[in-house]
Amino acid sequence: MTYLTLIKTAILTLFLSSTAFVQPAKANVEANPVPTHRNLRYGEKPQGIGQDSTSDRTLDLYLPQEHKGKLPVMVFVHGGGFSGGDKGQASSQVFCAKLAEQGFAVISINYYLTLKHERTAGASCSANMAKGLPTSGFHPKLQEAIRNASGDAQLVLQWIKDNADNYGFDLSSVAISGGSAGAMTALYTAYISDQHILPIKAVVNLWGGLENSSLIKKGAPPLLTYHGDQDKLIHVDYAYDLERKMKEIGNDLSETHIFPGKGHAIYTFINTNKINDVVTFLKKSLQLENNTVSATLLKDQHIGIIQGIAITKEEIQREMRKYRAEVYGFVSRENKIKNTAANAFWSASTADGTKTIDLLRQKAIDSLVAIKVQEKMLTERNLWPYSNYQEFLTDLKNYNANRRQMAANGQIMYGPIEFDEQTFFDYRFHNALIQLKQRLVAENIITITQDDLEKKFKKMQESVYQKEKYTLQAFTRQVRDAYIEDAYAVLIDQYSANAQSNIDTAKMAKITLNN
Repeated sequence: MTYLTLIKTAILTLFLSSTAFVQPAKANVEANPVPTHRNLRYGEKPQGIGQDSTSDRTLDLYLPQEHKGKLPVMVFVHGGGFSGGDKGQASSQVFCAKLAEQGFAVISINYYLTLKHERTAGASCSANMAKGLPTSGFHPKLQEAIRNASGDAQLVLQWIKDNADNYGFDLSSVAISGGSAGAMTALYTAYISDQHILPIKAVVNLWGGLENSSLIKKGAPPLLTYHGDQDKLIHVDYAYDLERKMKEIGNDLSETHIFPGKGHAIYTFINTNKINDVVTFLKKSLQLENNTVSATLLKDQHIGIIQGIAITKEEIQREMRKYRAEVYGFVSRENKIKNTAANAFWSASTADGTKTIDLLRQKAIDSLVAIKVQEKMLTERNLWPYSNYQEFLTDLKNYNANRRQMAANGQIMYGPIEFDEQTFFDYRFHNALIQLKQRLVAENIITITQDDLEKKFKKMQESVYQKEKYTLQAFTRQVRDAYIEDAYAVLIDQYSANAQSNIDTAKMAKITLNN
């Protein structure tokens, strides 16, 4: 079903048959922070806009400084309620440049602003979306504005296709994003329009929404949504609506992140804190070669997603081995297991019918939730050296090979000659968490007051510092470290309770301790 008007279709046909837009236009090229080609024309100037460059069909192209092979492409559509905004907005430029630094060709577009040139009462985004999902649909003029913007976005897709050889675009790895009205345009183009110019493989939705998410079909590209729960222009219900639909169609790679206390257009927050997450999502969704989760891993070893990070069979088995004794002890102490031979313990069932192996699997998942929450925090701050678990296993192999060589050469070293998987993970993870906790204090995510220290010291006097000679002044560092540990544990518990996970239960049911 098409939503383009006959006029729009005629214009689109004219543009796609024209060779005027195949060759890159001469434009300003900036060297920093990434090479940027400004004001490339992707379509004919719309009639009736005069000197309004913000409604003209031009784009800015951001490219990585260095790259090998073809470039994945991100189309970015700025916001402004279809009545304002520009691709040159500082916040948009930062977002685009940061993605280009990570190896993407980013195309930021201007497009015809319908509500700027055809003002209509009651047609604004806020008038239609501020109070929640529409009960009787959007204003017809807002619907037209979305279709017009999407039509221009589709012209951009054609420009990408026509200029792929000139710039090295990978036409099999195209994503689209936008903020506010731009996100509405991106969502409409990816999920509602019937465009067949290029396949869109991923969508990044920054505080936008769809009029009718029920039109999204099974097999739709993965969606990453960021939205503040205090957004007064586009209600957060639009984010929840999209999340519900993605779960309904079984789109496991999709993520929704709602930020408490945040309002509309939180670009500074995203540009400062979430770019790495956006890149990780794009790499997974586009299945890039240097992907956080490779295509092979997604197909064969991918058991599910926790906090947007793939978990593997090896990780689950690692945690199962770690908690095997604990679960065994719990079941034995509570006398929950039916009479069974000791060697058949993990194939037995408890008195209530629960399989012992399922208890162990669940314990492993619970542990991985806390681990992935922390791993995500580490990755956001560049404190975790691994982009996937295979990289960790490769590091373990190389590390042990070096230690064996040191032992053979008679060199002095500490610890075992070889680390097992669990010990090496704990070693790497613990060292990274030391840095993370200090970073959280520096970022004021964990705050420490004198009153906090005094209360903690008073509590510690009940067990550790019982003698009168012990004072807070003498043991400030130790008390401070203990307080940070407590505050960190509370923080991780909170994050874990709200962590998003999607586990393939069929694959999970096949995992045992040994295979």
